[in-house]
Amino acid sequence: MSESAATRHCHAEIGGVRTFYREAGPSDAPAVLLPHGYPCSSYQYRRLRPALGDRWRLLAPDFPGFGYSATPSRDRFAFDFDGYAGFLERFADAQALDRYVLYLHDCGSQIGLRLAIRPPERVAALIIQNGDIYEDQLGP
Repeated sequence: MSESAATRHCHAEIGGVRTFYREAGPSDAPAVLLPHGYPCSSYQYRRLRPALGDRWRLLAPDFPGFGYSATPSRDRFAFDFDGYAGFLERFADAQALDRYVLYLHDCGSQIGLRLAIRPPERVAALIIQNGDIYEDQLGP
């Protein structure tokens, strides 16, 4: 494994939430955001990072209340798909990502799709694996 493909464990303050994230790959490579599913964390991408980290900048945050990220109070954070999509957008902004690929899996697909609608010009591609659709959230 190349040095740039090695996973780096990082923290950032995102919207007042101490956020843990894992990063791999060259900092100047095309970026891939890896929002995790439920009840997982960024750890779920442990095998993907070494496989793609030689040519992609991989960023996998732990959502608020998951993994090693802090859990804010309910009056400071909306624990729903829209709240997490806003968080992911702020995370992308904090990482200075102008354009990125979204790899979506499980309930992370609902979060990522909401993000993709907000600034669609920033999304270079969508990769959806086993994504969920919730009728009560999106309608019939």
